[in-house]
Amino acid sequence: MLKKIKNSKYTVFIGKVILFYVIFLLLLYFFGYAGHGQATFIYNEF
Repeated sequence: MLKKIKNSKYTVFIGKVILFYVIFLLLLYFFGYAGHGQATFIYNEF
């Protein structure tokens, strides 16, 4: 029974969705606090 649920296509799909969602949230968190996209060091002389 457990092996049947573990190898189900729906279970694998839901697992991948959750994994990619967590990776996406970690990337958003990292780039939100890393200061990327602000370009403060390029235009600070003007």
